[in-house]
Amino acid sequence: MARRTELKGIANSLNGSFVSRNNDYNGYWSIGQLKLFAIERHLTSVRFTFPRHKSSASFVLIDNIAWRYTYMLADLLAKQQIPDAWVKEVSITIDFDTIDEAAQSVDSTVPGKSFKCLCQIIDDNGCFYSSVIYGRCLPHSTARELRSTRQLFS
Repeated sequence: MARRTELKGIANSLNGSFVSRNNDYNGYWSIGQLKLFAIERHLTSVRFTFPRHKSSASFVLIDNIAWRYTYMLADLLAKQQIPDAWVKEVSITIDFDTIDEAAQSVDSTVPGKSFKCLCQIIDDNGCFYSSVIYGRCLPHSTARELRSTRQLFS
């Protein structure tokens, strides 16, 4: 029988996948592309809410990531047999302008500035389940990055 406490594990799974190097768009790491997206639009953070709500602005990168994680959320809930009605809101927020002490302690040998990725699930009782992951990244650059060939063989 499903329990609401399993939503903490789902938050961890979504967040871990989100910051993973395997989270790519067109063969390049999504986090680096989101950082470039934020820089170009003078944003300090990017927030996704699930299930995906129709937005007025459409950006292929944002839409691709949002739809991928909407499906991942649905799949994780189904695998744990958690009713959709238990989940009020799910969000992933990546903050590129974090000054958290924990963010500053991330391996300084990795290039780029630190970021904080927060995945938060609010259940129908108003309880919060969250996961925080810190990392470092540079803005996306095709001159500096190697493109993944994984999608070419799918």
